[in-house]
Amino acid sequence: MSSHHIVRENQEPALLVAEFNALPEDYFGQLLEWSPTIITNFENLDYFLSQGIKIDVLYEQGIEAIFQEEIKIISREKDFLEDTLSYLIENKYKAVNILLGELDSTIIEFADRINIVVFTNGVRYAVVRTYFEKWKAKGEIMFLDISILKSFTGLRHLKENVFEVFEDGFVVVEMNTDDFVFVGESI
Repeated sequence: MSSHHIVRENQEPALLVAEFNALPEDYFGQLLEWSPTIITNFENLDYFLSQGIKIDVLYEQGIEAIFQEEIKIISREKDFLEDTLSYLIENKYKAVNILLGELDSTIIEFADRINIVVFTNGVRYAVVRTYFEKWKAKGEIMFLDISILKSFTGLRHLKENVFEVFEDGFVVVEMNTDDFVFVGESI
């Protein structure tokens, strides 16, 4: 039996790459499997060209040469994250996966308009509000700002902002704020 999927434009999360090595290559490959819209900056262009990966949007000013066919250019106005997230929202993307060298709180400002997942240094951060629930295996590590936690089940507090899943099952986290926050999971 075969499976056929119809993928509509902007249905899959876009892939915003500020730092391509923020994620091990095998996980990076998994993000590429559904052919997302790929947005990156000039600093990462050589990597994509050398890997034969087509990028869709390049964030840079003053680029005259065409490196790949049908590439769009986003001009610099503020900074990479703000300009590219604004671009995705304006173009009606529902979700984005972001590869960053380090977590950036600027992302939170956009979370009410687009679903965001950030990958950095071996951690997958979901941007959530009020509540988080997910099935996790025993021993997995999670990263939560302890100052925003109202309650949590299925986790054992190890040290500042680091938690461990103590048995297979659902982890439930409630926040004491209505603001968007980062919930990190080791990958």
